[in-house]
Amino acid sequence: MGSIKQELQKIKIINELYTKWKWRERHVSYGNQYPDKTFFVVRRASCKVGLFSHVMTNMGLVDYAVKQGYIPVVDMQNNANTYLEDDKIGRENAWEYFFKQPCGYSLTDIRQAKNVILSNGLITSQNNYPDFRITEEEELFQYWHNVFRQYFRPTDGIAEEFERKRKELFGTSRILGILARGTDYVSLKPKGHPVQPTAEQIIEKATEIMKNYQCEKIYLATEDQEIYEKLMNAFDGRILAPETERFTTSGKQNINDLGSEENNKAQKGREYLLSIMLLSGCNCFLAGNVGGTHGALLMNDEYEYKYIFDLGYYR
Repeated sequence: MGSIKQELQKIKIINELYTKWKWRERHVSYGNQYPDKTFFVVRRASCKVGLFSHVMTNMGLVDYAVKQGYIPVVDMQNNANTYLEDDKIGRENAWEYFFKQPCGYSLTDIRQAKNVILSNGLITSQNNYPDFRITEEEELFQYWHNVFRQYFRPTDGIAEEFERKRKELFGTSRILGILARGTDYVSLKPKGHPVQPTAEQIIEKATEIMKNYQCEKIYLATEDQEIYEKLMNAFDGRILAPETERFTTSGKQNINDLGSEENNKAQKGREYLLSIMLLSGCNCFLAGNVGGTHGALLMNDEYEYKYIFDLGYYR
């Protein structure tokens, strides 16, 4: 028989109450350092979501903290997440694999801090974060674009690798960036999330953009093997794509559970971030409305042309 805690967690209402209690916002004190500062630890309850889902919800809490006069510190160290190996939980901050801390302070820096607020790890009305609407409302997009520019900076190593890869891949060619999300997103059709375009819809629109904007090549970011093959066939010799694992999923498989063990969680995250950064460095952009799309838009200064498919929402 499992522990009492495990047995209680099997009861839905008790598990929900326990989760709310565990991840509640609360004030703590670790010592007497920085008595004139209040640190706000940005957390998210354990979940299997992609990097830019973390980025978006973290943006909401970072923005909230700054408005309150707090100093935000992102914590992807003390709970399970898509990018942290089990033996690294509590020891390494997965956020710092990809981004610098928003205001320069880390969890290590505040170990003895006097005034610390642990954020609510659940998504509540307090966390007003950028979502699908930023592709539809320009004023909202500009607001979050400014927040991202100010507080979300890739690590120096990733920034350097991005510049090297962009020169190596793109050279002086005019590039159309395409982000095509498939696999579990399309098979699961998450309720309330934007419908994703088919490979055929992407090919038709890409052909039009390449002609109208004189794009010579396509940088394709997709985790879906079938979409990859269809675009490779349609644009023979003109596709640039990262060397990465691609998948075909069915049923209720989660893309974050797939992949060879040789390609560890942190490395997969770095590859994904680099692919989104490369999309942000293209001349034109074509994509479905998903988290990676928002990331590319927030990191880009101004595309010559962008087209985000608006196909309604899954019901």
